[in-house]
Amino acid sequence: MKKPIVEVLLSSEKRKNMLLLLLDGPKEMETILKSLNTNRTALLPQIKILIESHLISKYADTYKLTTIGKLIVEEMIVFLRTTNMFGENRDYLGTHFIDFIPTYLIKELSKLGSCNIIDIPMGDFFDVEKDFLEKAVVSKYWLQITSSLHPMFHEFYVEMVNNGTDVSVIITQEIYEKVKHDYYYEFKELIDIKLISLYLYPKSLDFASFILADQCINFRLFTQEGQYDNKKLLICSPLAVEWGKELFEYYRRQSTPIIEI
Repeated sequence: MKKPIVEVLLSSEKRKNMLLLLLDGPKEMETILKSLNTNRTALLPQIKILIESHLISKYADTYKLTTIGKLIVEEMIVFLRTTNMFGENRDYLGTHFIDFIPTYLIKELSKLGSCNIIDIPMGDFFDVEKDFLEKAVVSKYWLQITSSLHPMFHEFYVEMVNNGTDVSVIITQEIYEKVKHDYYYEFKELIDIKLISLYLYPKSLDFASFILADQCINFRLFTQEGQYDNKKLLICSPLAVEWGKELFEYYRRQSTPIIEI
């Protein structure tokens, strides 16, 4: 009796790795053995199962994915990315609220690559570590959605703008009122001379902060109970840029430009 296809795909590292290798195109046996760091005796039984399952075919000493095999392996990659993304970070993501991310972006989250869960030191400026801040200051863009602003926000934004950074920030009504009261002139200057693009989000945020700069996303999430903690999620990859821009745009569309105070 043939093995179920899921078992064929996932119960053997050799089979799984061979399928992933062949997704790049047909390979001769010697190339496969070298790439998988194995020998012919160990691999042949796994090849037999893959051929019987119609996932690969053989011509002379060359192997390739069948049409069915290619379709299945492409879907397997999505599954593996998703399990890696959420599996490795399940303790953090399982205890923090992520439902504020629209469904179409949740489905794309696994493509962004590995995540780092980082402890935030007390008093850390903008909840970002020093290395990230230094890179962000000279980044081409700074996209931020936040429920808080650091007292030195004016100096920080001015420094970035002076370095040619395109700065866009979405804040909540509560923060707008606080900043207007406590930092009226600094806030007014940013608006009047249009140093940065400011937006007012009309609702409470279901997360503490989001920052996209220099191909990195900094997320500070609330716990499932709606509390702050001292951890953040850091994702750095080229794909994070487009994903982060889409998330920012999702919230910007629901916000109103702040053009006067």
